[in-house]
Amino acid sequence: MFVKIVSTLLFNRYTLFLATVLLYIKLSPIIHMTKGVWRMEVPLLLYLYFCLNLLIKPSRWQAVVAALPLAALYLGHDYYYIRFARIPKWVELTQLPELVGVLDTGLALLLGLLVLLPIVGFILSIRFSLAGVVGLLPVLVVCSAPFAYPTEFINVFKRLTIEVIYYSTVVNVEYNGRFATALYNEAKRTETLQNLKNFRDIEQLSLRLPAELGQRGNGRNVHLIVLESFIDPTLFDKVPKTVQPIHPDYLKLVGDKVGFSVSPIFGGYTAQPEFEVLCGVPAFQEFDEIEFNIFTGSKTYCLPGILKNLGYTTTASNAYKPEFFNTVHAYQSLDFDAVYFAKEYVPGSDTYLSKGEEEDDNKFFFDEDLFTQNLGHVERLLAAKKPFLNYLLTVYGHFPFDLDAKAGPARFSVPGVPMAVEKIINQHYYRTKALARYIKELIALDPSALIILVSDHLPPLPGGIGEYDTLGYFQNVADRLLINRLLVFRAGKIEKYDKFTHFNLYRLILDFVTDQAYCRAMPCNFTYPVDKEALRNDYHTIIGLATR
Repeated sequence: MFVKIVSTLLFNRYTLFLATVLLYIKLSPIIHMTKGVWRMEVPLLLYLYFCLNLLIKPSRWQAVVAALPLAALYLGHDYYYIRFARIPKWVELTQLPELVGVLDTGLALLLGLLVLLPIVGFILSIRFSLAGVVGLLPVLVVCSAPFAYPTEFINVFKRLTIEVIYYSTVVNVEYNGRFATALYNEAKRTETLQNLKNFRDIEQLSLRLPAELGQRGNGRNVHLIVLESFIDPTLFDKVPKTVQPIHPDYLKLVGDKVGFSVSPIFGGYTAQPEFEVLCGVPAFQEFDEIEFNIFTGSKTYCLPGILKNLGYTTTASNAYKPEFFNTVHAYQSLDFDAVYFAKEYVPGSDTYLSKGEEEDDNKFFFDEDLFTQNLGHVERLLAAKKPFLNYLLTVYGHFPFDLDAKAGPARFSVPGVPMAVEKIINQHYYRTKALARYIKELIALDPSALIILVSDHLPPLPGGIGEYDTLGYFQNVADRLLINRLLVFRAGKIEKYDKFTHFNLYRLILDFVTDQAYCRAMPCNFTYPVDKEALRNDYHTIIGLATR
């Protein structure tokens, strides 16, 4: 009898499930066996598994089918972290259409199958029972609490956990588990959104220009170009020095004066670097994973609106689809005079941009075509005899890094590096060729202007963040995955900035158009690192104004 009892206790679905969970946590790259995990994650998983078993038709596969949804959540969570170097949040589910839109078809189908198969298998096996439904009610109450009663949920969470970590979502997951931390993040986001009404007083904004600077600028133009995934392959230690992926025209133009700027994000969400560059504050992600997502079109206090008040025309040219990242409402809040997307994305609208006929399957607007059309736009702006901001966002260079047929044939075969990196190397040659021509022609057209070109973020590689370590990208540098290329030309002369920040480009521009009066009157700390916390109140106000 004793042996039977022990055997029953040791060899049942719940013990095996618990053993599998503990083994996975032990091997996981992002979570460890802390007291918080024992207190919150493990009991929750066992309880969910018990309830799911009550809802599954009895069969030899019942134990496995009940575990599939939980396994899919865990594996999806960790895949996201490995690929993008950040913890996913529930609100990011709203970005699924954008993610699918930029993935190649094969990968999108594979990921879709991996997510949908467990869900479909579970749905087909459901047997509604009173015990199962009643058992899940406490879970539904807990999961709805962050949205209905966020402050109360946060207070309970703090009492139950060992410690809430504010500086790192990764450490928070290590301490408290995936599911519990996800609920806490949603509660914190909901609470902060409810408090936005307290951050709409522009008088509290320390970034506001003093009255003496708020009249007119010096009339010199600004060209601000945000480059999609513009990664320099020569920064990979494992790329042989015999491979020269930079076009000679670009090398001749920039020499050793190419600098670096620290982006707020790795691996995606171009709207985050856009927000920093255009609004001058860090993208803290307090209200949403993407600040632009909650902009309503209400005017806020950012670079385009400021320059308008200084007598400038402000235009934005975006090489991708307007429905991504709530861009239309976001650009309205930023107060651009005119916004242009390719006519293929906005048929019937007034735009100068056109992707034209595609010669291959590359769905992303080729750099050289985009730059050529933008140069024509600049000529028209110059003819209007009014100072302007020419803001341009590119999209070529996005994963999966396909070489556009218009660019030319692949020039490099690089054994020993991943296929994706070989693609990047070949793309970079033609991207730098197009950039060299564009910059030279911009300088010729507008010799007194400020020209800034900055990469939005590093692209995710198929092997995840570990591939950057394997390839030797800024080894042993803490923020290596945020370091991006930066080019600055002032009146035709290149300036080098060894380590800048995306949100300080805003100050560089305002200092330029005020003949350095801005940085005499306002704080301009261009050294790195920068005290981000000093800008949090301004961040709140900018978001508050944009969400009225």
